[in-house]
Amino acid sequence: MKIARFNFKVFFAATIICCILTFVTLLAAAARDEGTGGNGLIVVTLEKLYYIFRFPTHTLFFWLMDGSMFLIGLLINCLFYGFIIERIFSLRKEDDAN
Repeated sequence: MKIARFNFKVFFAATIICCILTFVTLLAAAARDEGTGGNGLIVVTLEKLYYIFRFPTHTLFFWLMDGSMFLIGLLINCLFYGFIIERIFSLRKEDDAN
């Protein structure tokens, strides 16, 4: 099995999309914490998705995530998910070629 080349365009696009989704889910979770969140299906789903988007840094290193490290941790998560998505796309592209 040959490892496909790293595609920076897919990585960049996936990272940007993950950053946007992380920000939206962070706002939904913050609204729930403040008591201003809604009860609709979309809002509740976004609130729950925040726990996925904050993994792994905020789950594994919670005691370090305060101040500016909070946003840096979210950025690291976005880069991590962007890398994982890029690798999945490259593996699927390789499968389609065979």
